[in-house]
Amino acid sequence: MSLNALTMTYPWARYSKKLKDKILLPRNVGKITPEDAKERGMRHAQGEGGSIEDGNFVRLYWFIDPDDGKIVDCKFQVYGQSALIGAAEAACEVLVGKNYDQARRLSADLIDREVRDKSDTPAFPWETASHLNLVIDAIEEAAETCTDIPLPTNYAAPPAPADSGEILEGGYPGWDALSNEQKLHLLEEILDQDIRPYIALDAGGVTVKSLEGNALTIAYQGACTSCISSVGATLSYIQQTLRNKAHPDLQVIPDVNL
Repeated sequence: MSLNALTMTYPWARYSKKLKDKILLPRNVGKITPEDAKERGMRHAQGEGGSIEDGNFVRLYWFIDPDDGKIVDCKFQVYGQSALIGAAEAACEVLVGKNYDQARRLSADLIDREVRDKSDTPAFPWETASHLNLVIDAIEEAAETCTDIPLPTNYAAPPAPADSGEILEGGYPGWDALSNEQKLHLLEEILDQDIRPYIALDAGGVTVKSLEGNALTIAYQGACTSCISSVGATLSYIQQTLRNKAHPDLQVIPDVNL
């Protein structure tokens, strides 16, 4: 199957630019064998979705750290449409650094968010939903083979992207002119789009308690309430994301008296 056939079968014009780039220049195409994993002292995991007979098939390969179940590397092989290539590539980039339990919490929406040009515009056209679901199936199958590996009591970092998204120079335009209610509404939107979906991978959550000046008080929910990173890596990620998209002087304070 030619590259042109792969990229033009589905509505190429409606893919996001980030998605097109990942389809045209995928970095995680390849194969990991059990022998490769053994040489590096890793576990090998593999999962599949779809079938060649149906025209769309994806296989994921993982290097798994046998001590904590973390995915050290992820590769994929695909037979099918361009959307499947993009979905597999984006998933691999999200999965590296997560443990297998976090991996199985990954959703099609989170994969889509990874390759959006704009936070409110899907990267994948609606008719490619089945391709995203095939990747989710492959992740679930691979994760199922790792359940005998003990997970750490607390994860070291939140399941969030390496960066904190688009940076707005000087923060949100007109921030200082907004009412407190408007500021809270904006912060809730940023939390919904860029923070809560990733924290949810660890069965955690975050709510806003109050905003006084540039001091935002938050409260954690679920697994976040007992995770050491809630006052470390997770808190740092939340604060940096809000600073990038709302105001550079925001201070995020966790309410630990719950």
